[in-house]
Amino acid sequence: MDPLLRSRSEIDRLDREFLRLLAERMQAVRVIGTHKGENPDAPFVDEERERVVLEAWTREAEKLGLSGYFAGRVLREILNWSRRDQERFLDAHAKSAGAAKAVRVAYQGVPACYSDLTITKVFASRDVERIERLGRKSFVAAMDALEAGEVEYALLPIENTIAGSINEVYDLLAKRNVVIVGEEVWPVEHCLVGVPGTVLEQVRTIRSHPVALQQCQRFLDGLVGVRAESWHDTAGAAESISIEQDARVGAIASEEAAQQYGLAVIARGIADERVNLTRFLLIGRAAEKVDPRRPAKTSLVFAVNHRRGALLQCLAAFNDQGISLTKLESRPQPATPWEYVFYVDFEGHVSDARVEAALAALREHTNHLKILGSYPRRTESPLERRQLPVVPAEIEVVEPLENEPASVHACPAEPKPATNPNLKLSSSKHPGQRTQVDVNGVVFGGERFVVIAGPCAVENRAQMLDAAAMAKAGGASMLRGGAFKPRTSPYAFQGLGFAGLELLVEAGHAYELPVVTEVLRPEDVEKVAETADMLQIGARNMQNFSLLREVGRARRPVLLKRGMSATIEELLLAAEYVMAGGNNRVVLCERGIRTFETATRNTLDISAIPVLRARTHLPVIVDPSHAAGVRDLVVPLALAAAAVGADGVIIEAHPRPGEALCDKDQALTGDDLVKLFAQLKPIVEARGRTL
Repeated sequence: MDPLLRSRSEIDRLDREFLRLLAERMQAVRVIGTHKGENPDAPFVDEERERVVLEAWTREAEKLGLSGYFAGRVLREILNWSRRDQERFLDAHAKSAGAAKAVRVAYQGVPACYSDLTITKVFASRDVERIERLGRKSFVAAMDALEAGEVEYALLPIENTIAGSINEVYDLLAKRNVVIVGEEVWPVEHCLVGVPGTVLEQVRTIRSHPVALQQCQRFLDGLVGVRAESWHDTAGAAESISIEQDARVGAIASEEAAQQYGLAVIARGIADERVNLTRFLLIGRAAEKVDPRRPAKTSLVFAVNHRRGALLQCLAAFNDQGISLTKLESRPQPATPWEYVFYVDFEGHVSDARVEAALAALREHTNHLKILGSYPRRTESPLERRQLPVVPAEIEVVEPLENEPASVHACPAEPKPATNPNLKLSSSKHPGQRTQVDVNGVVFGGERFVVIAGPCAVENRAQMLDAAAMAKAGGASMLRGGAFKPRTSPYAFQGLGFAGLELLVEAGHAYELPVVTEVLRPEDVEKVAETADMLQIGARNMQNFSLLREVGRARRPVLLKRGMSATIEELLLAAEYVMAGGNNRVVLCERGIRTFETATRNTLDISAIPVLRARTHLPVIVDPSHAAGVRDLVVPLALAAAAVGADGVIIEAHPRPGEALCDKDQALTGDDLVKLFAQLKPIVEARGRTL
């Protein structure tokens, strides 16, 4: 037999064995689920047990010559699905009546549309024998079928991370006598599909649902002589092409829809944004019990009494009970112009004591309030996915409680804030006030000391993947890399530009590390912000006011480095430019200043960290690499930064420093990163933080 065929045959055999073992594992998981269902006091998630299993997998994988990181990712998917499978044993009706008979679910669209695909995911954790799906032409028709008793549930989309809320569904929820009983998130992966054999140059019309067309606008704008055509559904558009068999017409739909209707995929990944998620609601006619061990969410709609401060009092009702809002959206009331209803999602169940108290207070300030439903929560913040401390929003200003005792880790009193009338947004208004800046799950200014690592410049794909692997193994939380390099010499390597940015983002995505990169020109900000998780303003551009204004309009966090000759006040004024543009997510970076000393590349102003912490609420990190310019000095300066209260460090690290095209003398190796983390740990813990 041909060696290739023999190897593929062996892979097929191993895959079958792997699936058989996975099925056996799930049977054991279900036995545990039965125990949890019969014992209400048993915890639903045993985090310590999961940690032990994960460590065991990593050890065994490495003994077998596998990547521990890769094995861990596989295990996390298995654990996530195991939890979902066990959820059905917690439902009272499932325990008492066994598997439910077939349920009927209405949705808008035709088979293989995103709603249809999501139904399978929703009911994977519900004990049902069979699902009967009823596609309808519109959201209204699906809701009509539910209210008429033709189906037990309706599944409708409520919001998308690119297109935003679907207001028609919100209006239906407010007006109809229905209840939200569940939610689900589906990752949308748009493809351009067409008749088999079609190439992109043949296509003259692309049809799809208006929301899908909106999500792929940049792709459509790049096509010459092609018109977009609205259709009632993504899969419906694919179905129409299957009937017409016209190579000049394409559809934006899922790959599953292409398979369903015998079409071919012409182009993949055509959405404007890399992350494209749609949140769906499962809607029923009556509320369903939620086991208290499961995280819950509640949705409601209210109209405020038309007087000054009414909305503020409503929101205070949640704040007073420590309840985190996950969504707040207003909608006009057509019957009463210039008055609005507010849709709110928050964490908690209506049966919780805190929620009951909040709702009681809320009713005092509203003239209309409808609870749309309490249901198991499926949407997770990036912080939860990365197992970091949860904060309510991307930026949180935390004020100390009155008479709060001082921390045992507190340092001596810091200087009093300076009162500069020009620092309206960046200055600290209250002693101890701190802002937390979330960069796709990595929080600056919180309990965690953040380490960013990566090469000075993006050189090639292999280098960046190796660098990302090294940063991940060394414990870094973010990946850095320069795609655009401002160099003192015009003959030095200037970076790969947008091609380098693509390599940086690819490497970060492969190892689940958010990326930060420098942007040099105002006209590049929007394009860089489309893919980078954080925008860096370098020392040479700290007072490039046009650039500062542009990143102030961007919807990405900003890492602002101190200029080599800038005062602390000038750094804060630069931050003020960014914040005045509406972008409050600013992290300051001390990277050394120019002095008469020549022993180091720059002189690290270590005193700037406590001074900044006294004068601003913004997080402050340190760049010891550019301060030192010498590899042997980077670790000691990083340790000093942690000791004086910095919120993190940004380190230059290269998988092969001797081959680096930029700043090779200051780049750490993988072993250096490991040593840095070992030495940082006791210092960070002494400050009351974690790595």
